[in-house]
Amino acid sequence: MAGYMTKLQSYMYEGEWVNGAANPVPNGIVMVQDGDKLILPAADSTTKFVCKEVTTVYGVVGYRFVVDKLNKRYYFVENGMDNFNDGGDYDNREYVTKKGDLLRAHPLIVGDEFLTNAVTGTPVAGTAYGVQADGTIG
Repeated sequence: MAGYMTKLQSYMYEGEWVNGAANPVPNGIVMVQDGDKLILPAADSTTKFVCKEVTTVYGVVGYRFVVDKLNKRYYFVENGMDNFNDGGDYDNREYVTKKGDLLRAHPLIVGDEFLTNAVTGTPVAGTAYGVQADGTIG
């Protein structure tokens, strides 16, 4: 499933962002700006994403989060697929962006909502979570 925006407070996708992380990054994570590229964040327990719903999409468990509190500017990565296999199962596609490739990243603001399965642990609806150093929510 990776991740995608479900409710936007702003329809802005600004600039062209390059994956500046040392490794390929999956869709559905959050990143921070470093010059003209996006990199993985430091762990941040003061930023809060509230798990609004636990759901299943195409047989894959996903978590809908609402942005509740931000202490810095985060970008939600929601790229297309690197390896599109028309004959494969929906959840077997590779949702990653290689180092140096362009990212489709939405700058998050309070009130935005997104659905992702890029989480640490098992989020529970109604609970607030921070950002992990790998860009996942948990």
